[in-house]
Amino acid sequence: MEKERYLKQRVASIRVEPYLATYARKKFEIDPKTGGIKIPDNFDLYHCVWQLMQRCPKDAPVAEEPNLTIWLPSRRAIDGQPGKHPEYWNYLSPRSARLIEKSLRRLFNYEFHYYMDQATHGANPQTKVDAIRQFIRSYGIDLDSEDALIKNYQRYERTMKVFLGIKKGKNKKNR
Repeated sequence: MEKERYLKQRVASIRVEPYLATYARKKFEIDPKTGGIKIPDNFDLYHCVWQLMQRCPKDAPVAEEPNLTIWLPSRRAIDGQPGKHPEYWNYLSPRSARLIEKSLRRLFNYEFHYYMDQATHGANPQTKVDAIRQFIRSYGIDLDSEDALIKNYQRYERTMKVFLGIKKGKNKKNR
């Protein structure tokens, strides 16, 4: 009984975009007892969550229909630096949820853009649509249309061309 109570205090639930929640569940290991994703400590998302953990206030708002449960990081105190024990520091505010969503979106975009670069410019080039469909299938993401991801990748390509000096920016200067 005590162990179950401790396990429930070890996780926090937040609300993020549905496709990011699905991506996170496929990307990271899921704890079978709590259903929370375990983020390895070599990801920026792990450190983001650790920084945003706080003590639960008395009048804490409850997240509206949380769709992502996160196994909270537990780092021990090292060299006099304070540690945060997840039994007490187990609350993520709505602001924290937005910041975690932003970090998760950054991770998604990085992996998506890298995958698309490899798929469209690699040894066996694919069309953008086929590569996007394969990426969506590999993570089981439910998107109504691939158009949003195609547009995302086209913006990324345009930005990279301007950044590398291949194409001039809007004001005729390289950015």
